[in-house]
Amino acid sequence: MSTVQRVNFEPVRDVLPIQRGEFPLVDPTLADPYNAVCLVDGEWMVLDPLISGKMVRAATITIVSNLCTTHPYPLWAERGRTDVLGKAERSMPILWLGSWEFDTRIFDATVVVVGGAAITAIDQAVTVATITIGTRNYVGLVGWTVGCLGTVVGRVTKLPAANGGKLRIRGGMLY
Repeated sequence: MSTVQRVNFEPVRDVLPIQRGEFPLVDPTLADPYNAVCLVDGEWMVLDPLISGKMVRAATITIVSNLCTTHPYPLWAERGRTDVLGKAERSMPILWLGSWEFDTRIFDATVVVVGGAAITAIDQAVTVATITIGTRNYVGLVGWTVGCLGTVVGRVTKLPAANGGKLRIRGGMLY
C-alpha cells in the first residue's frame, strides 16, 4: 500500500516533449490545501461532460465503461502551489499531450474493478478508479486486463516492490 506525501507524481525521464494543459476546476475549493479532500498530484481528472472546459475528479464517473468516452488525465501540481492559488479562476495542470514515464504513489495494486486484475507484472495495463489510501479516497491507478470495459491510461514499467513503494508507469501516446 502506498502513502500520500508532498510529491506523489514525479517524472522519470525527460519531460520536454510533454504538453501540459491547464483547465479550470468545476469545484475551485479542491485547489485549497486546507480542504480535507483537496487534489493531490497523481490523481486523475476528466473534462466534465456537462460543463464545457472544466475539470473534475475522474471519480465522478461512477460506471467504469463510461471511461471509454471520457478520457482521464493525470494531475501534475503539488498541493498548495502558489501559482494555482493565485489565479482568479482556480485551474490545475494536467498532462495533456505527449508520452511520459512517472513514478506515482496514487495507486492501489490490490484493487480489482470490473474484470480487471491486481497489479503484478511489468507491461500490465492500468486504468483509474476510486481507491482508498489511509482513511481518504483518491482517484488513482488500478490494474487492468485485455477485454475489460474501460480506458487504459498507461502501462507498468516498474513494480512498487522494486521501486521504493512507488508504481512506475508510462503513458500518454505510448500505451
